[in-house]
Amino acid sequence: MRGHALVSISRSTRPPSRRSATGVTSKLGAGRTKPNCLTVEITSPHSIPRNRWLTAALAAALFGFVLGAKWVTVDRFGTDMPDWDQWDAEAMELYVPWFTHDHFVSHLFHPHNEHRIVITKLQNLGLALLNGQWDARLECLVNAALHSALAVAFWLLARRATAPRWHAPLFLLIAALFALPLAWQNILGGFHSQQYWLLGLSFAAVVVLSFARPWSGRWWAGLAAAVLALGSMGSGFLASVVVLGLLGYRILRREISWRETWPTLALLGLVIAIGAATRVEVYYHQPLKAKTAHDFIFSILRSLEWPLRDRDWVGAILWLPWALAAMRTWQARESAEARFGQTLLGLGGWVLVQLAATAYARGAGADYPASRYMDTPAFGLIVNGIALAWLLTPPPNVAPDRRRQNLRFSLYGLGAVWLALLGLGLRDTLERNILHELPDTRKYYVKAESHMRGYLATNDPAQLAFPDIPYPSASALIERLAPTPIRALMPVVVRAPLPLQPSPDSPTVFRENNASQLLLETAPRHGLSPATPPLASRKTWGSFDENGAATTGEWQSATLTASVGGWLKIETAGQLGEPGLALELHDARTGALIETVQPNKISGDHWRGAYVRAPRQPFTLVARDSDPKRWLAFSAPVEMGSLSFLAWQTAKNAWWLVYGSMAAAAGLGAFAWSRQRGPASVGS
Repeated sequence: MRGHALVSISRSTRPPSRRSATGVTSKLGAGRTKPNCLTVEITSPHSIPRNRWLTAALAAALFGFVLGAKWVTVDRFGTDMPDWDQWDAEAMELYVPWFTHDHFVSHLFHPHNEHRIVITKLQNLGLALLNGQWDARLECLVNAALHSALAVAFWLLARRATAPRWHAPLFLLIAALFALPLAWQNILGGFHSQQYWLLGLSFAAVVVLSFARPWSGRWWAGLAAAVLALGSMGSGFLASVVVLGLLGYRILRREISWRETWPTLALLGLVIAIGAATRVEVYYHQPLKAKTAHDFIFSILRSLEWPLRDRDWVGAILWLPWALAAMRTWQARESAEARFGQTLLGLGGWVLVQLAATAYARGAGADYPASRYMDTPAFGLIVNGIALAWLLTPPPNVAPDRRRQNLRFSLYGLGAVWLALLGLGLRDTLERNILHELPDTRKYYVKAESHMRGYLATNDPAQLAFPDIPYPSASALIERLAPTPIRALMPVVVRAPLPLQPSPDSPTVFRENNASQLLLETAPRHGLSPATPPLASRKTWGSFDENGAATTGEWQSATLTASVGGWLKIETAGQLGEPGLALELHDARTGALIETVQPNKISGDHWRGAYVRAPRQPFTLVARDSDPKRWLAFSAPVEMGSLSFLAWQTAKNAWWLVYGSMAAAAGLGAFAWSRQRGPASVGS
């Protein structure tokens, strides 16, 4: 099969039925049919049998590719440290009320700025409880799965009404707009699942609720999506507004009646009323609102032209496929065609009202959309890409003619221009993000982590007297770090280590070093080689003496207890792993060996983390150096939750998921293409 339709040609002495939906016959006068005529049957792509396992496999490949690409970005540029809004919405409005039993439900629904981010709070609370730690990297990895699922939903939707030849291009388009680090703030922000929940729940409400029969299973699912969208962001009720508009449109076209639709209309009206009544305004965001019609209009135009800049006219071209699809929808008479067109109409309409809401709330100065808002115009571009493929797919039961051929050639021209503009915009956006914004963000994270680590290890406010800290105010950040539950939840990158001290009867053969972040450049190197930098804000012990030789002997810590469970991270330096050197965990009561601590390769004059399972029982750390030509050094252990360790390992190895998904998609695509190469069948 190649092209848009299967064509079957046969010669028959019997006239085809005049009621046949697909028969096209040559007629000689009214009511007469030419005998021995040629019958041409045109089967639309809608009726081509689908190979379900192939569709499922391709969907899994798309999911894996988008997920892996996002995880790679998190690994390369992200952090597990909470940042900015998380200290208010999660620390003070989620974890403290939960662990102190202080009116948790009230705090759960308390607005954060203009939004009631109930779903994000519940998701992150669940992750923290399962993990025993608050880990922004773990949150990011779960968030990526939400957005990847939406990518698959878009592709499966597109397959329903577009010709098979467009499935691969749409696969690539969706993969690019979802996987590339375009809206990088949402990829790196564990708090930003609210954006993904808004997109996904709004998609589900528009696609499902607009066409579901009241009281059916699909209807309840669509209604649940519309209600849950209220707990995603402040504009969550706009999905219900769009569905209400679509239902009104269908009523005007007499596709449905008021009588059969009133339950949906009534409940949507209730959802919209609740969303409007629970809206909040905050005084400190008033300066961000559009003050003039110019700011409002140009804020929308600059979102419509995304990913390009400085070309306000481009939005008209990028959104032209959706406008043409709306015209075709109005003219459609076949129910399946009209329904798919109305779905595109609703999804594109939702993007437009969302952009208008953003322009109202954040349109001051008519600036270009911030990174965290870019997933919404990307959503709109995917709708336009699907609309273009749908326009190039002929309607079912319609034979091609010259007018349609000319229209198709025009659409091919539009598609070429559309793709060229999109490609230019993506190149500019990726260049800006990958070369500048993402590296700058990573530099900020590194500095903020060191300052936070210094404060949590010493409680010295001077450690936070820097511009690069994860909250606008150092004093306010200190207040948010004061509650005991917050200290206990800190992730490994900034967490205070276990209180490691030598046992009273342990020989002092290993020298202690305790370097402050504030004095790191001039800090001594007790127990370390001259080429080994001191470890900031972490106590270390080393066997390297001032004469350039290792001190032989054994060192044992006082009893330690791990409260989080999961893993321990111990920084190591020297030749640990070579003969004569050992670092071990022992049972504090019996002295039995529990674990041997060893990095994955020799550290030398650099620090390298070693990870071991945290003992459930009290334990001691034992260091041993019996070789005067070799040395080792180690830090106090830091606790790491089991899911934190899994998230770190997963992100670190995410390239394998990217490569595997690419290979699977290429192989499956080649197989699908080979199945479609057959010529049109000819019967005799």
